[in-house]
Amino acid sequence: MQRVFHRIHRFLLLWGLLPLLFGACSFGDEPSSCPYDVRLEYWYAGSGVENMLPRYVSRLTQFIFDADGKLLSTSVLTGDGVSGWKGTLPDGTYTVVLWGNLSDADPPLEKVESGGGKADGTGGVDDNAGDFLEAMVLSAVTEGVPPGYRGNTSRLYYGTGTFTLKDGMTERRRIYLCQAYASLSVTVRWQTTERVRLPADGVYRMRLKGIPSVYGFSGGQEVTVPSGDGSCTLPRMDRTVTYHEARASLNYENEVVGELVTFRYAANTHELWSLWCNGEQLVRDLDLHLFFRKLPMDMDTNMEQDFDLEVTVYDDNRVVVTQASAADWEEGGGIG
Repeated sequence: MQRVFHRIHRFLLLWGLLPLLFGACSFGDEPSSCPYDVRLEYWYAGSGVENMLPRYVSRLTQFIFDADGKLLSTSVLTGDGVSGWKGTLPDGTYTVVLWGNLSDADPPLEKVESGGGKADGTGGVDDNAGDFLEAMVLSAVTEGVPPGYRGNTSRLYYGTGTFTLKDGMTERRRIYLCQAYASLSVTVRWQTTERVRLPADGVYRMRLKGIPSVYGFSGGQEVTVPSGDGSCTLPRMDRTVTYHEARASLNYENEVVGELVTFRYAANTHELWSLWCNGEQLVRDLDLHLFFRKLPMDMDTNMEQDFDLEVTVYDDNRVVVTQASAADWEEGGGIG
């Protein structure tokens, strides 16, 4: 009786595994054995052997366009699901566009606009464009800004890729996402003969003018990922700019610290930074382009734009800007 029970148990166990065996599909399988015809892997461009995308992206918005550039579907992936997508599509050529960490706030920190910008980069409006790849943009433009100021954007990530399905064969593709934001952390200190007394209860704000504010869905420049295993596409910017403002705080060392998160900087961006307290300007406008242009990097192609600066104010309103640590950059720069 016990022997019969073991036979039945083995049979039931095998029967339970059959759906898993036939439903599973790995990258080593024959294409015809997969229950779907497209499998896309989404990786962070800075990853090594392990995919780091779920560490940086909690919400991934996926747009799929057909060969004519018309939007077919939009979906949102969350959690571990941001690492990839699989599905079934008719034979044809498709383009997928990915935005990581798009704001779902109301109102959103940045907006997807259909037909909101011409493909020539002028920032003009084409009302007849519709939901087409070349016309769709992601915008940080806010009504009344400029001359007003908007807050920080999301820490965005961007990726895009094109694939072709033919004769029902399964297509597998890895798409890398890169940073689509710039983070500027600033510490301001005073090295003056007379101690500058700042109000502990003051409202401190850092401002940044002249920052790109529109991304095209169709990608910009392609760069090789650090691992050398592939390439990623940086988002395409037009000439539209905006003004940003973020709250800052006074620490116990009489320093003001703050962070501005925006769209990426370009090589020709003039980042005009300033510090304010209770509506009055504490540090005059600094053109950080004079600092960034001395760095051993190209703002049009560098994959990460996380900057940590120290602004030191001396007597006679002289201001010096340096990197926060020697590990960040090879050289600093002076302004004023």
